[in-house]
Amino acid sequence: MDKRTFSTTLHSLRKEKKVTQEQLAQKLGVSPQAVSKWENGSYPEGDLLPAIADYFDVSIDYLYGRSDREKTIEDKVFEAVYNSTVKEFEETGKSDEHFKTAGLIRNINWAVLTGLWVNNQSYEAPSRDPKEHPKMASIMCDDVFYNYFGLREDNDISFFLNKSKDYDLYEELLKDTEKTQSLFRILSDKDNISIIAFLYTLKSGEYTSVDVISKSLGIDKSKVKQLMNMLFDDMEFENAAVSPFNRASVIDASGKEEKIYSANSICGGLFMALMMLAREITDFPQAFRHIINAKQKSWIDRNKMFDR
Repeated sequence: MDKRTFSTTLHSLRKEKKVTQEQLAQKLGVSPQAVSKWENGSYPEGDLLPAIADYFDVSIDYLYGRSDREKTIEDKVFEAVYNSTVKEFEETGKSDEHFKTAGLIRNINWAVLTGLWVNNQSYEAPSRDPKEHPKMASIMCDDVFYNYFGLREDNDISFFLNKSKDYDLYEELLKDTEKTQSLFRILSDKDNISIIAFLYTLKSGEYTSVDVISKSLGIDKSKVKQLMNMLFDDMEFENAAVSPFNRASVIDASGKEEKIYSANSICGGLFMALMMLAREITDFPQAFRHIINAKQKSWIDRNKMFDR
């Protein structure tokens, strides 16, 4: 237990909320003199304590210095994930393997989705169905956000789309498609997908050459070079401080320059997510564990999209 008194706690809470003694008194239906006395050592009537605690969003015990301040849900989630990560590292000694923590994060994402389903009165752990089962997912959709959660082991994915109140996200997304079209052209070729996949077999800091890629995959060198030109010229990835793919130059003993290539490991998740989302669309779930469609408006505003 800390040494805070009711008076010091009340004073601190009032200053933090940036209200005057008069404003607090008006809210509680008492005189400003009463609030002043409380902050100087006296105590309110017992029936006022719940109102004071509710106003400052704390417990009555906190007002008397008998407990810590009630943590926000964000604080609680942060602590749960942080503690799980630390504990798992202590147990395994591996900083790059967090299977238990990943499971916790998956459960938290599921709790968000099922919590939006107002008929669901309690939390139930999500399933992870084997591939042999019908493909399942859950969806929450309305005019503000879209939450998708895959439930089979080959579509174990979750994502959250949040439409900004002040920005026409989807309309602008579908207007500026030049680079997106270039990317789709690249991914429309199976050999190109194989080449990109080969780049993702490299560890962080490793590079490879066109010759190595060509010999390893049995793809003509000209096609490998063509893809690299598309990545670094059409897509202009190299202009960004951090890009999904990297290239560098090496000089051999004869002074000849050769380009070498790698994939940025921190961007691999975006590529895998893109491929998984493409598969979700082309191999749509056969059923939904939960489906909540409260959407009233269309996804795209025709007037904004086509500047009418």
